[in-house]
Amino acid sequence: MNELYNEWRSFLNEGRGRSLEKVTTFISREIVYALKDEGVRSAFLKTEPVTFYLTQEFTEVEWLRSVIVSLSSNEEHVYTHANYEYDLGATDEQRKNSDMNVNIVIPRNYDNSVLSELIPDLKDSIRHELEHSIQSTEMLTVVVDELSDGEIWKSLGTAKNYYTSEAETKAHVAGLYKKAKILREPFGEVLDRFLAEVWQTGMYHRYPEEKLDNLVLHIRELYRHYAASRYPNVEIDWENGESE
Repeated sequence: MNELYNEWRSFLNEGRGRSLEKVTTFISREIVYALKDEGVRSAFLKTEPVTFYLTQEFTEVEWLRSVIVSLSSNEEHVYTHANYEYDLGATDEQRKNSDMNVNIVIPRNYDNSVLSELIPDLKDSIRHELEHSIQSTEMLTVVVDELSDGEIWKSLGTAKNYYTSEAETKAHVAGLYKKAKILREPFGEVLDRFLAEVWQTGMYHRYPEEKLDNLVLHIRELYRHYAASRYPNVEIDWENGESE
């Protein structure tokens, strides 16, 4: 009976995952269309941030009302940061009024050449936050309670609890898996680049190198194991076969 239950749960999760893949594609495509729009480019040249909304009804995602996109400028870096916002302690009905904020940083006088660099990170961020949008309030609250002041790196213990929480493990792996597919690279390679950034952030906060090594290796083992269990056909490393 337990095996049957686990197979059924896996089937449901796989179906939901495919739905979120479609929503990720839709949101990222609409954002790219907007970035190519001359009106958006002109407005961005004159003032920042430029903000626009995607108000499409996301029928596949019950707890998402709209996507709010903000553009800000940086002449040297192109990157995306997103977050899923909901009311603390919200009921299932109240969660329907939750939003996703997508913050995109690009050169002020950008052209279409930045999109090849932007899109993998954009889809990673969107898929990550969509994963949060289907998680229970209880699961998300564990992370919120741990980060009452919003500071992940106030201690190594806090950083470990954040990155290894159920909510963040699932969301990070889902986003990184999406990014790996877009880049046609092994999941393990994309994960290791992400973990290098985590390590560098820890160094910035002046934590001992040896302890950061242990933290990153722990996260790496957890994420690789979860990716293999969630995505049976995932290519973790090059030697596992050709990329998807």
